[in-house]
Amino acid sequence: MEEKTTPIRSLERKIVRHCTPTLACLKPANLFTVPRKAARLECEPSLLNTCRARLEPRGVRLEVLARRESGALLLVYRPAILCESIRQPNVASYLRKAGYDPDCLAGCIERLHHRICGTDLESRLRGTCEFPHEIGFFLGYPFEDVVGFIEHRGENSLCSGCWKVYANAHDAQACFCRFRNCTNLYQNLFDGGATLESLTACDRTVSVTDSVKEFAL
Repeated sequence: MEEKTTPIRSLERKIVRHCTPTLACLKPANLFTVPRKAARLECEPSLLNTCRARLEPRGVRLEVLARRESGALLLVYRPAILCESIRQPNVASYLRKAGYDPDCLAGCIERLHHRICGTDLESRLRGTCEFPHEIGFFLGYPFEDVVGFIEHRGENSLCSGCWKVYANAHDAQACFCRFRNCTNLYQNLFDGGATLESLTACDRTVSVTDSVKEFAL
């Protein structure tokens, strides 16, 4: 008899499917949408908090970046790695010009939220809402690819996979292959009964001992 999937298990399956590179510490963040119908159950606050409690001892956070007609947009990220990523000199300089403070991750995520929802000052003044493609920096995409996408409006890329590539196509394709292989492995393990927390690598700033202690609380 087929086991019935619970809302929490269904949400965790989506996290594994879309966020394995972050779970495996290969990437600072991943972004995905939970479709509107599923989000009614899977993105209910108490269920999200249960999921957060399983991820945070491993150095991973989960935020609802926006709730839209299409569903809930979820950001799964590693604060320690993401802070390093957005503070790289070229990235930090670009983000500052775009109105972000790279030294305040919470503020950056809040600005992303307002940009996506169209509630930031610029969007209100324009009367239009444009998706913030600088979000690629937060997802760990290479600087040249994020800037290339913005400047070329998503056209004329060398290749595409997890993102559109505008430089170093060979390296990007190798990265896509690594992410794909890791995701396939994680999905097989999860479907075989592995828990979300067992598939989530400890953040390099979080010791295994501390993680065990937190799980025991």
